[in-house]
Amino acid sequence: MMMPELPKDLLEEILCRVPATSLKRLRSTCKRWNLLKNDKRFTRKHFHKAPRQSLILMWNEFGFSSMNINLHRVSPIEVTGELNLIDPHYSLDQFRNSLLCHTSGLLLLLCVCDNNEVEGTRLVVWNPCTGLTKWIQHRKLCYICTYALGSYQDNKSGNKSYKILSRRFYGHQDPEFEIYEINSNSWRRILDVNVDCTDMYIRNVSLKGKTYWFATNEKEKQLGLFLISFDYTTERFERLCLPYPHPYHGYQNESLSVVREEKLSVLLQRTFTSKTEIWVTNKIGETKVLSWIKVLAVDLTPEPKFDIKFLVDEEKKVLVYTQNNGYKSQSIVYIVGKDNKVREVDFGDEFKPFLLNYVPSLTQIQQMENSIQSLFRDIHLFQ
Repeated sequence: MMMPELPKDLLEEILCRVPATSLKRLRSTCKRWNLLKNDKRFTRKHFHKAPRQSLILMWNEFGFSSMNINLHRVSPIEVTGELNLIDPHYSLDQFRNSLLCHTSGLLLLLCVCDNNEVEGTRLVVWNPCTGLTKWIQHRKLCYICTYALGSYQDNKSGNKSYKILSRRFYGHQDPEFEIYEINSNSWRRILDVNVDCTDMYIRNVSLKGKTYWFATNEKEKQLGLFLISFDYTTERFERLCLPYPHPYHGYQNESLSVVREEKLSVLLQRTFTSKTEIWVTNKIGETKVLSWIKVLAVDLTPEPKFDIKFLVDEEKKVLVYTQNNGYKSQSIVYIVGKDNKVREVDFGDEFKPFLLNYVPSLTQIQQMENSIQSLFRDIHLFQ
């Protein structure tokens, strides 16, 4: 029997177990297969059943490059592909983008156009695997504005839907929170917000629909640093504990990351200690109790002094990190294992100090009829 003659249900059962990157290549083989990418039921089934393929991406101003890391090579990092942003209305060199966060195979970027004749700042939600995008214009701009992306289950359709959380600052006033509903294409303010902290860090990570930040509370200094999460279903914040309590401002370095879109990971270096510790949680969502396991404790040389972004391979006990090295524009990737040997790869000013553990998916993005459509050029990354 020829594959196209298979019953639809059996065909879907087979294809929903094919990794997203492979399915992207296969969709040009058959029209029936290609149409499945628009089937929300199939997309939802594929998200739960397909094997997860984790890619390491590194960011530059105009896109991303995929990295392959092999400690047995003389040069441990190989650049294997590129993703660049192209807008049909403007040339590529007009745009600079900043990665804000990612979840379920979607990236949220802040795009700034250098052309003064063009409205300068827009948000874009992008699925690099399918090429689908959604451009969003914020209704207000202010001096400081941070964003996060998360998901919730739509009770009416049964599908996963997405929201953007905006946190805006006006001088010494309390921050103002707004939600953008991707399904309804509208912003609305969240009232009566109980954040349960006095200071939330700007950088965040999203996992299993929720977003997480480091936070502190001036009134509870003995608790030190802790985590705050935001639930996009209830639109409420929740406080979570770190591996151990430590006095207020008791950390020399701290950073938050995601492991294969299954677990949270934190990098912690307490003040006046040389050891940098990497802790990983149990799988988020499998139990209500959050637990931590220490997977690495290493002496980093040179010692990190600025904003750190990191990834950890829990099984191989390997840490990969970058840091914002102050006034220099160079971007160095550091790799260290449990043997405490640090290896450096210098990319000069080619990349920004940002690493991303990206898991491709067929996640769909709700579109507006008259929304601006963008095109992405993917060279080798999903070929």
